[in-house]
Amino acid sequence: MIDFHCHILPGIDDGAENMEEAVRLCEIAVENRITKSIVTPHLANMNEVDDFIRLRDRRLDELRSELDRRKIELELYPATEIFVNDDVFYAPNLDSATINGTSYVLIEFSFRGLNINRLIKYVQEFTSRGYQPIIAHPERYAYMQADYDIVNHLADIGVLFQLNSASLAGFMGPVPQELSYAMAYNGLASFIGTDAHSVAHRPTNLFEQAQRFPHSISEQTYENLLERNAQAVLDGKPVIREEMYAIHPRRFF
Repeated sequence: MIDFHCHILPGIDDGAENMEEAVRLCEIAVENRITKSIVTPHLANMNEVDDFIRLRDRRLDELRSELDRRKIELELYPATEIFVNDDVFYAPNLDSATINGTSYVLIEFSFRGLNINRLIKYVQEFTSRGYQPIIAHPERYAYMQADYDIVNHLADIGVLFQLNSASLAGFMGPVPQELSYAMAYNGLASFIGTDAHSVAHRPTNLFEQAQRFPHSISEQTYENLLERNAQAVLDGKPVIREEMYAIHPRRFF
């Protein structure tokens, strides 16, 4: 499996605090059948992208070296999780902040109070620059939980979505689980990531969480969500877009 979203680089954001915790998160990942992890530290200020990427690359090299030294077989790939606000309209070139040097970008927004028209303008800014936006953990945004048509519209205009494994497994409560299930079941989601931050809080235990994923979602869909689409992104190729159906609020659990 490929972990599409995690904060395991040491000492760069609110993820792993130090090298020992970073290594332990990698060990847990391997124990949970993860073979590749896309590391996505928070890029909070798009106008400081160059300094941030230099720090990210240094931490990535350090962690890779430590994994080699300890013979931990986990491949790490560079990316960022870009926090998007009005700064995006004035941001410099963001090529270095993409996923593994491709056109794909992982983006997140404020969890509450963001106007949908503003959100769409943010997305359009990325697409106008030639990037393919992937929205991280849509099931956690209050405005998407309240109005599923926001997700439907974003999917219709070509936005991709990454679900958090803890949400789909039910560890984040029934509201995120309902939305994540609806998106996965109806073909609107393309990736799953742990969004791991620490050994104690949202670790990299993807296989353990997957045991609690809804069984009504097909095995092929899970293969796309957990490996095939992530590999396509790493290779800079198109992801598999399943047939999509509009989602509507409904209590599945």
